[in-house]
Amino acid sequence: MELGHTMFPADYAIGPVELGQSVEERGFESLFFPEHTHIPATRTSPWPGGPELPQEYWHTFDPFVALGAVAATTERLKFGTGICLVIERDPITTAKEVASLDHLSGGRFLFGVGIGWNKEEMANHGTDPRTRTKLFVERIEAMKAIWAQDEASYHGRFVDFDPLWSWPKPVQRPTPPIFVAAIRTEETYRWAGANGFDLLTAPFFFPDPSEQQRLLDIYRDNLRANGHDPARKEVMAVYHMYCADSDAEVAEIADPALRRYQAFTKATDLSRQAFRDPVAYKDWKGFFENRETITLEQMKATRAVIGRPEECIEKVAALTERFGITQLCFEVNFGALPHERVVQSLHRFATQVMPRFG
Repeated sequence: MELGHTMFPADYAIGPVELGQSVEERGFESLFFPEHTHIPATRTSPWPGGPELPQEYWHTFDPFVALGAVAATTERLKFGTGICLVIERDPITTAKEVASLDHLSGGRFLFGVGIGWNKEEMANHGTDPRTRTKLFVERIEAMKAIWAQDEASYHGRFVDFDPLWSWPKPVQRPTPPIFVAAIRTEETYRWAGANGFDLLTAPFFFPDPSEQQRLLDIYRDNLRANGHDPARKEVMAVYHMYCADSDAEVAEIADPALRRYQAFTKATDLSRQAFRDPVAYKDWKGFFENRETITLEQMKATRAVIGRPEECIEKVAALTERFGITQLCFEVNFGALPHERVVQSLHRFATQVMPRFG
């Protein structure tokens, strides 16, 4: 079991260098930064998390620049994109950035990739949302070719280039680990398994844990069917985490923060529902209804690692056994938690929980 950390590296938050050093000092295995080049000032695309989009989405640093700073100031920490919006990027340039980071860091880069949800953001990058999945597949294939071949070429519907030279190559051969973000779309689990990719998922979006298990089974079945050993693949899950000193601290600090976070996922208005693409969101049936009724205790039971150190230990062990999760990545600054409380929680988790899984 590997334990990591994820955070939007916003320009008003803790700096990427300080964060990376703090995470490494506390013994975490990895650090992930998400990506949004911008947020259109007017949009109809609904954020899956709720009616209000947090400002961190348009205040975040470029992940490759921020991760470069982390790479230069850490020694052991693995780091990656969680996720890189491949459909908004030139594949030749992105292949160069990934290979450069992996090379300069001595092979510590983890490439988390996904498609995203903001159609207006995609359109501003010249991407047609209707063909985004096929574009995503071609760009991943093209980048893999550039990393693996001395003289790479690719000819697809959306990506097309004749033989080219591009160095450096990644230290991790033939490619850095590629984690495909898969939430509730069944076809993504099938494709990731069939192509032998690692998996990145978010249990927050599963009202019923059995549905999460069903999709993970589909992923592993497709790994086996295409000659990939599930035991050699990583399954990373992102959870909210707060490690408290006492039940009283959970009630006073963590519970209100989780309630505030959940508030972002409620009160969906009629106009927002009208703009939701029924085809794109067909696999999300149940989540939007459940978030209106789920209780705090239900959220803590299935979607978060929150409690005293001994409770966090039990939860991490249970997640590993039930879902076969090999890496947990924690979101620790949810719901406007005070910075000093986040630091205390991280220290408590690092000193009292992580040694049990070391």
